[in-house]
Amino acid sequence: MEIVNIGSRREVCWDEALMDTCEGVRVEMHRPEYRNDALVCDEPWEGNCSGYFVLLPDGGQFRLYYRGSQWDVNEDGTGIGTHHPAMMCVAESKDGKTFKRINAGICAYWGSKENNILLDYIRDNIYFFKDTNPDCPPSSRYKGLAEHEGSNLWLFESADGVHFEKVRLLCDDGAYDSMNVCFWDQEEKQYYLFYRGVHGEGTVDGKWAPGQGNALHNTIIRDVRVRTSKDFITWSEPKMLDYGPEAEEMELYTNQVQKYYRANHMFIGFPTRYIDRYQDEVNFSQLPDWKHRQKLMRFKGRSGTAFTDATIMTSRDGLHFRRTDEAFMTPGIERGSNWYYGDNYLCYGMAETASDIPGAPNEISMYMGVDYRVKPVTLRRYVIRLDGFFSWRCDYKPGKIITKPLHFDGETLNVNFATSALGFVRIRLLDQNGSPIEGYDSGRLFGDSVDREVIFKKALAELAGKMVRMEITMSDADLYSFRFEHLPKFG
Repeated sequence: MEIVNIGSRREVCWDEALMDTCEGVRVEMHRPEYRNDALVCDEPWEGNCSGYFVLLPDGGQFRLYYRGSQWDVNEDGTGIGTHHPAMMCVAESKDGKTFKRINAGICAYWGSKENNILLDYIRDNIYFFKDTNPDCPPSSRYKGLAEHEGSNLWLFESADGVHFEKVRLLCDDGAYDSMNVCFWDQEEKQYYLFYRGVHGEGTVDGKWAPGQGNALHNTIIRDVRVRTSKDFITWSEPKMLDYGPEAEEMELYTNQVQKYYRANHMFIGFPTRYIDRYQDEVNFSQLPDWKHRQKLMRFKGRSGTAFTDATIMTSRDGLHFRRTDEAFMTPGIERGSNWYYGDNYLCYGMAETASDIPGAPNEISMYMGVDYRVKPVTLRRYVIRLDGFFSWRCDYKPGKIITKPLHFDGETLNVNFATSALGFVRIRLLDQNGSPIEGYDSGRLFGDSVDREVIFKKALAELAGKMVRMEITMSDADLYSFRFEHLPKFG
């Protein structure tokens, strides 16, 4: 019999992994809500192709890296009009709600270094991260990954996160014209590299065949691959992410995979999904800004006929992912400058921020660029409940989950849940035979709390380390996460 040792870690209700039996309960996706505009990319070195935002919590504040870029076509659609190449920029925030550019003083633009440009010779984008490996030397604490010479992935390093130097070739087996992400995993004591590959006719060993990168309406599939390394030098053989035998093949422009900061054993990603809908041309004249869209279609067809949205996926091992077919973020209501290729590129990373509602608990802030290729990109802030990307959801008719056998460690059980005024969540602990253990029945809990302690008649510590199951009965309720915890020690 499989026994899952969850210890005192937080278990998020994002998948079916802990379920043994389930009746009337499903895994439900939740979408974030808009709060405010966090940054408008309207400086001369930024513009309507700004993007590939990366959020890095660092030293009590949030650092934001991004590409500044401008790209448009002539009125007749015959060539490029107003444009400038990519500029890699940086901004900072104290509260995670709005960002201010810093004066980096590194690169000259229009003859002045009074700007926030860090690098001005990267073609497409660069991903930055802070290396938390305890063996990483201070001079290499901040790292950047960018497609550069030979369409390969190059490593950049910095001691302060602002002044970067190109160091060496990192990998050469992918199609890196996208954001390729990497991080040190303290749980597994290794680096993970998630990057773009391609497969299908017109590709060679995961890379673009010559001339295929900008081919129109082709059958090439952009995919996501993973490699691992203990030392950031020697890497495992690449593997394509596995979404299950019944998963539909979808083109993913980015992957945005990261470890979830409140449950470090979980991976979560927000890939940008790409689809060229040139066969559905009846829609094009009805979508926003038909005149501008026609220019893009004449110059480079897929710029006007392709569309992007964001999905969400989770994993417990970094290889096998539970990916939604439904969109996590869509272009939204038509408003004059959306429903374009470039919508819904979510910023990499998330920030825990204070709620705008007095007395409410912290939320998770996420960020997404809008108005791509139409006007200066605006980075918008969205919020979602702590752990709230998915829940175990039950409608009004009561449902029940019985978990796999568990070993836990701690003296309390805390839950993140929400019910209607009539709904409830009831938790009973069962023994190895599936019988309720006397004294461990929560009764019907109701309310809406990200951290509610479950009160039992008997001390929970008496069951720590022993095999138990959780029987969770629900009605008109969501369970987002739970955690067996140790009581704080004083003195």
